[in-house]
Amino acid sequence: MLRTSLLAAVAAIVLPAATALASTSWTTSGVNFRSGPGAYYDLVGYLPKCAKLVIYEYEDGWVHVDWEGSRGWVSGRYLSESNAHCGKSGKKSSGGYSSDY
Repeated sequence: MLRTSLLAAVAAIVLPAATALASTSWTTSGVNFRSGPGAYYDLVGYLPKCAKLVIYEYEDGWVHVDWEGSRGWVSGRYLSESNAHCGKSGKKSSGGYSSDY
């Protein structure tokens, strides 16, 4: 009983904190979507300008994100906390291709 109560108390503290770490960001241009935090990781996709992302962690200038249900890594150089650069409609555009990141 005490063990169950202790586990429930720890979960109540840890789970909301983990959820609070996730934040929203938008791509500022087209950017490569990679399997790991670096340009040498496999390319798994390409994100358009103004793609809305959920951020989970940062590592050496790279950001672990979720985009439309897929997790991957993008260079932090191409992210913004605001979608103001997306225009009034906030619609996605094809953006430019990033060969390095």
